[in-house]
This record gives sequence, C-alpha cells and structure tokens, in this order.
Amino acid sequence: MRARVDKDGSSFKMSLKATIILSVVVAFIFMFAGGWIRGAITKFFNPQQELTNEVVVKQLEKIQDLTTAKETDYGFEKYEDGGIAFLNKKQFTMFYTYEVRAGVDLAKAQIKIDKDSKTVSITLPAPKIQSVAVNPDSLRFFDKSDSFFNAADVEDTKAAMKDAKKKTEARLNRTQLLKIANKQAKDVIERLYEPTAEAGMYTVTVTTTNPK
Repeated sequence: MRARVDKDGSSFKMSLKATIILSVVVAFIFMFAGGWIRGAITKFFNPQQELTNEVVVKQLEKIQDLTTAKETDYGFEKYEDGGIAFLNKKQFTMFYTYEVRAGVDLAKAQIKIDKDSKTVSITLPAPKIQSVAVNPDSLRFFDKSDSFFNAADVEDTKAAMKDAKKKTEARLNRTQLLKIANKQAKDVIERLYEPTAEAGMYTVTVTTTNPK
C-alpha cells in the first residue's frame, strides 16, 4: 500500500516532522527513565540515610556475636598408668581434632556520632574466646602397640571429649588468637562502613580494645 503524497509534498513534510518530534519525545523519556533507574540503583546500594546512634546500633546488632578468628588443629594425648579412668587400658594414646573460635560482642561496642563534623567513632570491646569444641567423630584411641580400639561406651566417649577439651584449653595460644581476632574485627567493621565513607557522608573511625 502506497502512502498518499500531495503534489507539494506537504503530507510527507508533516509526517517527517511528526516522526522527528516523536523520536525526540521517546529519547527524552528513555533519558529520564535511565537517570531515574541509575539513581534508584545507587540509592539502593548506597542509601543516603542519616547516621544516628540508633541506626549504627541496629546495624551492628545484625552481626552481634562476630567471630573473626578460628583455629582448627588436632591433638595427641598419651596416657600411662590409667591417666584417666574412663578406659580399661593403662597405656594408650588419644587422637582428636578441635576448633577454637574468637571474636567480639558488637552489642557492647561504644558509638559516638558528631553530626557537625560528620564523624562516627566506634570502639570495639576486647575480643574473647567464644568456643572450644572437640569433634566427637574425630576421636581415635590407640593402645601401646598402636592398635586402634573403640571407647567402651557412650560415657567413655563423653569423658574423653571432656578431657580433650581441657587439654586444648590448656595449650591454646590465646594471646595470638585474640590478637588476630582484634585485627580482623577492625577490618570487618571498616569494610562494613566503607561505602558510607566513600560517599563522603561520614568519616568512620574504628578503635579496638586490647584483651586482658
């Protein structure tokens, strides 16, 4: 089907003019929509909310009991003359694996916000050992000839785990583990507020507390 064209070409000119206007309108709409979408995305990932003590407290509460250091290792304990009473063996060796976790309680963090200077100061509490756990599936017992044998019953296994945990706590290098936990906690919180700092909203300072 052919389009109708007047002798002077007026219909063609009108159609061309309408097409140009429509193209400009569509381009403007896309520019506006694109700008709005970019703004929405930026706002979503970097919310420009005013920081208050309540806001920071709620943010830290989401990761309240923060584990920032973990040690996983194994232990060998040699017993002679019935060193512990739960097995009917006088000489044997016990093997086990364990995991120790250390971190900070963010619910105890001290927060100071200066709205005039746009600064946030967060003082973290001293890190603590959060847990010492022996893997029950890792327990292995060997007699004096290095032959493997099982514990006599469930109570024997419980007693073995209790003793393994006690030995682990005694040999644990707490100073080193807590030092690592302290540094990692500072790094985690600084990364948490890095978008806020990059946006120029606030300057965030994180201070740690040395363990006793």
